[in-house]
Amino acid sequence: MVPEGRTLAEFLGEEPSRQLLARQSGPQRLLWRAPTPEGGEPTVWHLWSQPLVGGGALVCVSMPEAQSSEVPVARERRITRELLRPSGDLLGEQRAFMLAVLDADPSLVYVKDRQGRFVFANKALASAYGTTPDELVFHRPDEVHSKEEELQVFDEIDQRVFATLAELRQLERFTRKDGTVGWYDTLKRPLVAPSGELFVLGITVDITERVRMEQLLHDTNQRLELAVKAGNLGLWDWHVETGRVYLSPVWKAQLGYEAHELPDTFDTWNDSLHPEDRGRVLQVVQDYVKDASLGDRFLNEFRMRTKDGAWRWIAGYGVVVRDAQGQGIRVTGCHLDITERRQREQEAELRRANARLEQLARMKDEFLANMSHELRTPLNAVLGQAEAMAEGIFGQVTEQQRSALQTIDESGRHLLSLINDVLDIAKSNAGRLELELEQVPVEEVCQESLRLVREQARRKKISVAYSSDGEVQYLHADRRRLRQIFLNLLSNAMKFTPEGGRIGLEVTSREAGEAVAFSIWDTGPGVAREDVQRIFEPFVQLDAGLTRQNEGSGLGLALVRRFVDLHHGMLEVDSEVGRGSRFTVVLPVGEPGADEVPAARGDSPGDEPASAGVSADSLSRRTVVLADDSEANTRHLHSYLVAHGYAVRIARDGLEAVRLCREVQPTLVLMDIQMPRLDGLEAIRHLRADHVTARIPIIALTALAMPGDRERCLEAGANEYLSKPVRLRQVLEVMRRFEARA
Repeated sequence: MVPEGRTLAEFLGEEPSRQLLARQSGPQRLLWRAPTPEGGEPTVWHLWSQPLVGGGALVCVSMPEAQSSEVPVARERRITRELLRPSGDLLGEQRAFMLAVLDADPSLVYVKDRQGRFVFANKALASAYGTTPDELVFHRPDEVHSKEEELQVFDEIDQRVFATLAELRQLERFTRKDGTVGWYDTLKRPLVAPSGELFVLGITVDITERVRMEQLLHDTNQRLELAVKAGNLGLWDWHVETGRVYLSPVWKAQLGYEAHELPDTFDTWNDSLHPEDRGRVLQVVQDYVKDASLGDRFLNEFRMRTKDGAWRWIAGYGVVVRDAQGQGIRVTGCHLDITERRQREQEAELRRANARLEQLARMKDEFLANMSHELRTPLNAVLGQAEAMAEGIFGQVTEQQRSALQTIDESGRHLLSLINDVLDIAKSNAGRLELELEQVPVEEVCQESLRLVREQARRKKISVAYSSDGEVQYLHADRRRLRQIFLNLLSNAMKFTPEGGRIGLEVTSREAGEAVAFSIWDTGPGVAREDVQRIFEPFVQLDAGLTRQNEGSGLGLALVRRFVDLHHGMLEVDSEVGRGSRFTVVLPVGEPGADEVPAARGDSPGDEPASAGVSADSLSRRTVVLADDSEANTRHLHSYLVAHGYAVRIARDGLEAVRLCREVQPTLVLMDIQMPRLDGLEAIRHLRADHVTARIPIIALTALAMPGDRERCLEAGANEYLSKPVRLRQVLEVMRRFEARA
């Protein structure tokens, strides 16, 4: 201390005094070589200056250690007393008050000397060490604390303060006496005692709870960051009032952009929305911002345009932050790319739709199969009875009766054609209409078709013309479908041409013989140009009045087009109202490859090479098993076969048919398919599995006429398949063909 009554300049001299007082921003340290009055060796003094809060500075002067003869411990105690002692009695009360304040302060306050010993400690510090301030003073921390790594940190900071005279701040970890770990924000600064000794003043604030909360926040943020990264979530934030927008890097990356390539603006989001989705999405956001009754959370699914112009499906999750009045002031949320999910959903929906369509197709096929069977079964009886009566099986018929029977036959055949048209269009729609290609003689199939319409034309007084250039002799086609094309077109021409009119069929080669054109023309009313395409649609007929006058299903031309397409051909229409119509079918002639040449059908079980004819002896021994559960069908067929020299045994179900075949070993079996107890297919399999009956020819005679029915019958072991209703003469011809092979 400066001796009472003397200034600092008088005590130290002008120069050191000026240097100490010139800078008051922090503690200062100087070495001053003071000359002795006797002119001897200068004395080196250590000078410290500490700015005071009220102004001025505290200056401490320390003499060299060699000039001090005090005992070290006594000296330290004296320094401590001087450090804490007021300069006058007037400060006694202030001193006591300050000590009380320091002890009441929860902060850890202490003073340490160069040897690291506490020269002052408040109660908070002593409590942390598990002792009292009096017991802590004049002891080093390592005498009361065992955590070496913590002690090392304390000492290193102390030494840095002593060396630099700088104020240092440090986050310190401290294990309390009770074993709990605390975190402390420690401020250490140099402190000079009145005696000139340098100390370290430490003020430590317990921030354990803050550190814990910061760590918790850090962990939470880290978890959020990991979750955002794992979920590839694009974060966004919109301040409604200011318009400020934040779009995270992931948000932009979802659209293929780098973070710097898109500005954080509302327009960036708005302009990226799909035009079809934009209005809906914006309306949802606006509604939630304005109307608190809707809630705070919302979800939108929409499309956004990427950098490369593609569209990605996004799920936009949002939450509205509201003010005291419930008005939305901020909307924040995230974007999740759900493109793959939407694709999976669409694929699943497509699979469900396809499954449903397949189910409907099966139901339709089953319905058509059942309806076909139910229609064909009674129709078979009607036509069969009429045919048997017309042939005199039940006795001679008069001309009037014959005319009535012809009407029955024609009407029944017309009904059969309608049934066949419906089945054909169903097969075509299902993609199961297949062609049986072969080399078809053009002239022959044309004449067959014309013969079938000439009688009707004669009754209607319509002349039928035919011409051919003869260039194309054979055509690679399905003979039955080709004949159906001609018959449908000729029947239409006949139907709509008035009495006294003309129809015709012309055959000409095209493309140097690579194609052939069949033109069916008439002098009927013609078709308006705007209606030409419509007439090829299923069930479409242009004139309801004509529909009432002319029979038909409206399927004929639709089938013509599909049959032509299956043959890779072309259909041309030239028609004008009042001037008749010309329908031209152009088909490629085609050259059959080796694999397309119809092979001779292999002998099925029971087939043998054909012989020249049927002997009289065999006629007397011909026995037929007729398996059918319909009495109406068996009655007329039984009578017809008996009239032609056959012995007929009737079975009403499959089991009875198998038993009869084993018992009588018939010449041939006529097998219905839908029968009780054992159906016809299983009955055929039983017969083929038994060596006694394995070679008996079996003709499947059934009302089943759907796609695959023929194949199933032949696969089961039938030798032939005939679909009801069938002409009795056709049945007889097939039976005789098998007999000729026996």
